[in-house]
Amino acid sequence: MLTRLPSKKMPKQVKHKQFRRPYSKWSLLLPTTLKLSKMKYLALILVLIAFASCRKVIDVDLNEANPATVIEANYTAEDSTIRVFITETSNFFSGDSEPTVDDAVVTITDQAGNSQLVPFISEGGYVLENYIPAYGTTYTMTVLSDGVTYTASCEMHTLIPQLGILYDYIEPGPFSGDGGYGVAVSYNDPAAAGDFTSVLISKNGYQMSGLNDITLSDDQLTNGNLVIRPLFVEIFDLGDTVEIELRTIDEKIYRYYNELISLTDPNSAAPANPDYQWENRALGYFSAYPSSRQSVIIQ
Repeated sequence: MLTRLPSKKMPKQVKHKQFRRPYSKWSLLLPTTLKLSKMKYLALILVLIAFASCRKVIDVDLNEANPATVIEANYTAEDSTIRVFITETSNFFSGDSEPTVDDAVVTITDQAGNSQLVPFISEGGYVLENYIPAYGTTYTMTVLSDGVTYTASCEMHTLIPQLGILYDYIEPGPFSGDGGYGVAVSYNDPAAAGDFTSVLISKNGYQMSGLNDITLSDDQLTNGNLVIRPLFVEIFDLGDTVEIELRTIDEKIYRYYNELISLTDPNSAAPANPDYQWENRALGYFSAYPSSRQSVIIQ
């Protein structure tokens, strides 16, 4: 027996509404406005020509500021290494790179008063390896350069270990572009209050370390709790390797980076210069910190 196929209904034709530009009485005044604008523009040119015949050249003397010493010092517990990089600021108009300081005397001192020299390596770099950290200890870095002594202190806090990297798919949208995978760091915040962290992400072996790539956190709202913090830095694809470095940092470094980030924020009303981390007003910082690393392949 043959089965009759149901007849297909022809789709109704939809009439598209023609877009009409709304009528405005101001459109009648447009040609007149253009003519008046041309007349004003011509008059302005004539005035400028008249002033050009009696203009005077003014030489502005731009004084060069005295160079400032910049000290970037990091003591990483992960590899028990101290790295110090010292430069001087250069003239803004010269276009030259900052000159390095290669003849400074750099020392590190622990809380018990034991000091050790951080030897010069090359091009403003000073490195001391196998300097075993003691957690909960405050270290003092001293730099003697051109007769001026700069000192800064920082506490090496106890490591906060990561629990793992979480990731989930994000649909395409205005903030996620074509979509992809977002990641989150997870850890248990210690019971004692006053913990500060910074998080950096690496994608396929490349670490994103710009100011806007650093995620800073305190524990005012998460003290003693499980923390799952999304990282709004990068969208990842299938097959990407993600590494997250969780640093336990000192409060002074937390404030320092927050102040630096506010300087680059166009929405900041009146950003202030970061507080000096070094005595005798050297620029830069000294940070001692442990790191916890986790990695995952998005799949």
